[in-house]
Amino acid sequence: MKRLIKPSEAKRALSRVPEGVSFWLCTNQKLFSLKELAVALKGINDDVFRYHVNRDKNDFENWIRDIIQDKELAREISRIKTKETLNRKILERVEMLSKILKKGKKKKTVKRKKVKRHKIKHRKKHKKIHHKKRRKRR
Repeated sequence: MKRLIKPSEAKRALSRVPEGVSFWLCTNQKLFSLKELAVALKGINDDVFRYHVNRDKNDFENWIRDIIQDKELAREISRIKTKETLNRKILERVEMLSKILKKGKKKKTVKRKKVKRHKIKHRKKHKKIHHKKRRKRR
């Protein structure tokens, strides 16, 4: 069973990392996010991929687990040994996290509208009461 991911976790996983912890490809290209990693995987050749993923190590898994802090994705890709499958899994995760972020933003805007409506109703009610008090004074 997959656990529920909060919008704050999704935002962190999709955000850019600082240069000091960026992913360094052996082609001297630096990657700063999951999206950049997915794009780079499409363009790298098999030798570069084998440098980072072989039977002894999986640099992508380590970076995603330790720096991006997406343990679920890291677990999913830990046994993947092909560039295409790895890229597909990362793209699926980016899409899912993006949807979570969009849902989180929609919920916030709905709450704000309700608060505004409540304030407007409260103001109208307050004006009526205040108006009645003025009439009584005269």
